[in-house]
Amino acid sequence: MRGSAVIRGELVNLRAIERSDGARLFRWLNDPEIMRYWGLADATVSLAEIQRRIEEWLAREAELGRPAAFIIESLDGEPLGFLLTSRESQQHRSLELSLLIGERERWGHGLGTDALETFLDTCFAQWGIHRVWLRSEAYNERAHRLYRRCGFRQEAVLRQASFVDGQFHDVLIFSRLADDPPTQAEEDGAGSQTDD
Repeated sequence: MRGSAVIRGELVNLRAIERSDGARLFRWLNDPEIMRYWGLADATVSLAEIQRRIEEWLAREAELGRPAAFIIESLDGEPLGFLLTSRESQQHRSLELSLLIGERERWGHGLGTDALETFLDTCFAQWGIHRVWLRSEAYNERAHRLYRRCGFRQEAVLRQASFVDGQFHDVLIFSRLADDPPTQAEEDGAGSQTDD
């Protein structure tokens, strides 16, 4: 997929991560406010560690035959965020998903909704994935609205499974199946432009 490693959405494109994305990822993954909503507020990640992770994601891409990590870009190519797959099971046709919009001034413009819906369409229609799941700290209500808007259902609560900002927090598990009924946004052909 390297030659055509761009998945086109209505507001954003998802392109395969490249080695040259390290500096931008470094900035996003060291922004405490962004990382608080990713459940890692105290994380400080070196540029060398970011480069090591990119090499790992590129190796997974070679194994899978498709990207394992994406940069979320505006339609004109401006990097806006990051989407990562993990815990993939080919046998069970499932994967875990994490995403973030790294440019805070772009929050609330529908970019996360479009990125998530675009990714789900590709997972279910092209890659044969049956189940996509993700997790989020209970305090991240903005993310929960996004997930529900995109058809995810809450499956479980992991009690006090995360320690952020000096406190334990519950972690919620959400999933979406390929055969779940379409969301209203999918039926209407457009996503919501609020919250994400």
